[in-house]
Amino acid sequence: MNIDKIRFVNEILTEQMNHWLLYPLALFVAGASRNLTGVGNPMLPAWALCGLIPFCFFLIRRRVTRLFPFVLLHLVTASLSLLIPAGFSAGKVVCILCTVGYLLHSHVLRLKHDAVFSDRMHLAAGVGIGAVSVFFVHYLEIREWDNCCILSLIAGIALYFIVYYMDHYLYFLSVNESSAGYLPAAEMFHSGMGLVLAYTILGAGILFFSAQFAWLSRILQPLKNLLFGFLRFLLSGRTMAEEEAEIPIAEGMPQSDMGEMGLPETNAPFWLWKLLEYLAIVALVLFLCGVILISLVKLFQLIQQYRNLHLQKKQNIESADAVDLREKCGLERNFQRKRLNLLAAISPRERIRKLYKKKLLTSIPRMAEEDRNRLALYTAAEWERKLETVGMAVLYDQARYSHREMTGADVKRMKENCR
Repeated sequence: MNIDKIRFVNEILTEQMNHWLLYPLALFVAGASRNLTGVGNPMLPAWALCGLIPFCFFLIRRRVTRLFPFVLLHLVTASLSLLIPAGFSAGKVVCILCTVGYLLHSHVLRLKHDAVFSDRMHLAAGVGIGAVSVFFVHYLEIREWDNCCILSLIAGIALYFIVYYMDHYLYFLSVNESSAGYLPAAEMFHSGMGLVLAYTILGAGILFFSAQFAWLSRILQPLKNLLFGFLRFLLSGRTMAEEEAEIPIAEGMPQSDMGEMGLPETNAPFWLWKLLEYLAIVALVLFLCGVILISLVKLFQLIQQYRNLHLQKKQNIESADAVDLREKCGLERNFQRKRLNLLAAISPRERIRKLYKKKLLTSIPRMAEEDRNRLALYTAAEWERKLETVGMAVLYDQARYSHREMTGADVKRMKENCR
């Protein structure tokens, strides 16, 4: 079972899910441009080409480690966004802003978090963005774009559940990688992924067919008429023909003169909606400019932090011969350390550390004067050799320094080893 391939596919699906959940925002900008200037299209091919940019940035994060080539390759890749055919000026701006956002996100992942893989967008945030954008696109009376918004939302929701399963599968493998028993990783993945794909495709199909209101209403209309007719028949106790015969037909009724009401034309929008539309566009532009400015400031701060960290590591390497790099036993009291909460204090990890300290403190009267003076300087392995115990150092090192989840069985083993 090749875990790297699963991580690679998971990263691609995560990037595409995040990208297409943001597609309704691009549709909103294109619809506003079409409503104001008369030029605009759904920009589906342009947005699909923009979806290749985060994949290129992922390859750069995975292969390049040095700072200067890393930044240079990102800038070269970002400059390719100018070649994406958008067809109108607002679409070009959307593609450029999308590329700048992905560039800053890639730098934050590498310089701040030292991470290669992206995080998935929260489903509630993606659906909320899509719902608001669909509302504005529908308000702009561009009915032919509704299907684009709906399909992008359904595709994003479907990808979310697939990525959710793969994330938890990889997390499960990372937690159990130190397990000594046989773990059927391939069988678990194939069986679980089959069920996830089946349920996801079924749910996406239901969402797609239920979103097609036009043909669905034509199918349900005869059923609705039949149901209403049956209910009228049951409640009235008479046949439908008798009921229709009793309805009087109004003939020659005089038409009342309503006078001139001065109603507005049907095609003229209310002035308040036009004002809200302009305010929403201005607020969106200001928000995007603020995000870009804050992101650039953060980027420069991250680059400066990366340079300082690189210089600090270099100085530490040069002076490594004069520094004692051994881990201390932690017996000294640290008054600046924050207090642990109740659950952390009684966790197996902390109980193992307390057993280790108790073993050393109870052994002080039998120690030599030299060992007693060097109580906080010896490592766990050195104390295990001096106190003639077996297995104590391994459990202590795992509890203090590793990310392995400690259990109650480990606590029992530590008690037996410290006797």
